[in-house]
Amino acid sequence: MTTTKIRLAAAGASLAIAAGALAAAGATQATASSVAPSCNAHQQHVTSVVTANSAATICRWGDGDLEYRGLARSTGDTIRLPVSEVHEQENGSGRLVYVAHNNGYRYLLFDGLGLSIVGPDGLLISSEDAI
Repeated sequence: MTTTKIRLAAAGASLAIAAGALAAAGATQATASSVAPSCNAHQQHVTSVVTANSAATICRWGDGDLEYRGLARSTGDTIRLPVSEVHEQENGSGRLVYVAHNNGYRYLLFDGLGLSIVGPDGLLISSEDAI
């Protein structure tokens, strides 16, 4: 997996996961929560972001593969996807953005900033800042 720079979305890149988009992208039902999803016992926690409506965690398996775990806080809907891209944020922070794909949708966790979903057409579907 290579690390490259990525520009934040125009308009300030507020970032998030909307519950409806999670459900549309194959989410499963869980208990609503105010914290980020946990990693499995055999995984290492990499980073988490909690927003007003969503939360996500990046977990690392023993072989180095990364997993995105998203949560819609109001409904408890969750989604687990392999991370397919890791980029350096271009804001000079040195932090990373993790990208997972599902049915043409891109789920992005901007370490320390927030969460975003981009649709198959490349348009930003939802965005929300970290709290």
